[in-house]
Amino acid sequence: MANDINRVTLVGRLTRDPEFKTVNGTSLVNFSLANGRTYVAGGEKKEETHFFDCEAWGKGADIIQQYCKKGKQLVIEGRLKQDTWETMEGKKASRIRIVVENFQMIGARENGSGEYGSSANSGSSSYSSAQDDTGSSGMDDDIPF
Repeated sequence: MANDINRVTLVGRLTRDPEFKTVNGTSLVNFSLANGRTYVAGGEKKEETHFFDCEAWGKGADIIQQYCKKGKQLVIEGRLKQDTWETMEGKKASRIRIVVENFQMIGARENGSGEYGSSANSGSSSYSSAQDDTGSSGMDDDIPF
């Protein structure tokens, strides 16, 4: 199983403001990302939207919490994580979420009033957990690249 790949890349918009908390002194942010696509079926244009639960840790969580609000567009890269538990009725339940390891903010930056600025402020900013000493990338080596 060491050669299996668990990698996800998505572009989408936050469906709500991120939820921030700390776990054992480490920042954690949870958010939902909406990802839509348009396609043609039977000569008719159709749209579908999928919603993905995401989490980011450490400095990435701090950045998302500070700069990202509902509607903000992000490119995220990470891995899928499955949580399992037993319900009060004794049934097994599970959910899959994305653990964000890298992300890039797309579009206009928000001005101080909570609104997005003009195209003069447009651009993007990116973050990689490889830059974060507390990142959860699972890599534990001293290779500098």
